[in-house]
Amino acid sequence: MAEAPRLPRDNLLHRLYWRLPPPWRHRGAFAETWRFITRSQRWSRDRMEAHVEERLVAMVRGAARRCPFYRRRFHELGMAPEDFRSREDLPRLPFVGRADLRDYCEEFIPDDVDRGDLEYASTGGSSGIPVGFYRHRARSRAVEEAFITRYRTWSGTTDTTRAVTCAGGLKDARGERQLWGVDRRRNTLALSSDDLTRENAAWMLPLARAFRPETLRGYPSALATLAALLAERGESLPVRVLYSNSETLYDAQRRRIEEVFGAPVFDHYGHSERVVLAGQCERREGYHVFSEYGILELVDAEGRPVTEEGAVGEVVGTTLLHDYFPLVRYRTGDRAVFTARRCSCGRPFPMILRPDGRLQELLVADGGRRISMTSVNRHDDLFRAVDQFQFHQSEPGRAVLRVVPGPRFDEAEAARILDILHGHMGDGLRLVIERVERIEKTRIGKHCFLIQEIEGL
Repeated sequence: MAEAPRLPRDNLLHRLYWRLPPPWRHRGAFAETWRFITRSQRWSRDRMEAHVEERLVAMVRGAARRCPFYRRRFHELGMAPEDFRSREDLPRLPFVGRADLRDYCEEFIPDDVDRGDLEYASTGGSSGIPVGFYRHRARSRAVEEAFITRYRTWSGTTDTTRAVTCAGGLKDARGERQLWGVDRRRNTLALSSDDLTRENAAWMLPLARAFRPETLRGYPSALATLAALLAERGESLPVRVLYSNSETLYDAQRRRIEEVFGAPVFDHYGHSERVVLAGQCERREGYHVFSEYGILELVDAEGRPVTEEGAVGEVVGTTLLHDYFPLVRYRTGDRAVFTARRCSCGRPFPMILRPDGRLQELLVADGGRRISMTSVNRHDDLFRAVDQFQFHQSEPGRAVLRVVPGPRFDEAEAARILDILHGHMGDGLRLVIERVERIEKTRIGKHCFLIQEIEGL
C-alpha cells in the first residue's frame, strides 16, 4: 500500500451526533452510570467513603448469601453474612487468587443470575495461570465506558472527540484481518498496532494526519512506536492530548511520546477482571482510584497492608459494581506505588502514585534479588537503535535480551546497551543480546517487555 487510502467523508448527521451529551448517545447502563458518577465526583470525601462502605457491605453480604464459592468461604471461617459490617472487616476475608478463578469459576456466579445475560471472557497467563470469568452482556462494557469517558473529560475530551486509536490488531465484520478502519459513531480512525512497520508508516502516518485527530489513544508501546516512526521520518502528527492504557507506561516512554507529539500523555489503569479502575486527572499528580468502581488495597508478599509512602505493593481489588460475578479481595498480580496524599484537584478519590507493572515483570538476579522493569525502562536513549526489545528469563542470574535491530544497530551499540544495563542493575545478572526479526505480541496485541519463566516467582 504505497499511498494513503481515502477516508470516508463526515456528514451532517455524524457531526450532530458527536455533539450530543453522552447520556443522549448511550442508553441503559452507560446513561445510568454516567448520571451517577458525574454527580458523585463532586461529593465530599466523607460522603464518598459512606457510599463505598454501604456498597461494600451490600456486595460482600450478597456474595456470601448467593454465590456457592463465598458461601463455602464464609462457612469455613465460621462467619455469617451479617458478620461483615464495615470496611474494617475486609482483612478478615481471605484473598481470592487466579487459581480460584481457574478452579471454581462457575461458583462465583450468584444463584439468581440468568446465565444467558453473561458472556465468558478470559485473560492471558502472564502469571502462569490463565483464568476465565464472566461479564454481563448489557452492563460490563457500558459501565466501563462511562467511567473512562468521565476520566477523559478531566483533560478536556469526551468519547466522541476525534481520535486516532492504536491498540491491538483489527478485524472487519467478517473476522478478517485489516490494517485500518473508521468508526463513524465513535469518530475514530483505528490503526493496527500489530502492523506499525516502516513500510506501513509511509501510508499510515499521512492517513492519520488526513483524519485531523484531536487526540491519540493506544497501548504505550504503540504510542512509543508511532513517536519513533515520526521522529525517524522528521514528521509530526499534531494532537492536543494522548491517552495510554493496558500496558505499564514507563517514564522514558512518556517523556519520548510527549517530546515528539508536543502534548501531554494521560494514563489509566484497569484490567480484564474489572475490580478496580484508576486514571490521571488534569493535574497528573497520581492516579485517582475510582471509589464508586471498586476498592484497591496494596499488600506485600506476606499479604500485609503496604502503608509506607512510595512503597510498592500488589494490587488487591474488590468490585462494588459487578454483583453478577463478584470478586472480593482479588489478587490481580499487578503492582502499584502507595501514597497517602490527595490530589490538589480536590476530587474525593484516593490515589496511587503509579501502576508499577506485574509481579512477573521482575528480573531475578543471583541470590533472588529482584529488578523491576520499571527501573530498567527508565533511560530515554537506551534503546535508541532498537525497534523492539524483550527480555526472556528462565533461570535466576541470567537473561536474554532479544532485540529487533534498527538501521543504526551494530556491535558497538549492543555493547553500549549491555554496559548501561549492567551499570544500572549491578552484579548478579548476566545478560546476552540476541537479534531477532520479530517479537510476538499477546493475542490482543499487547507488547510484553519481559517473558518471565522462573517457577514460583
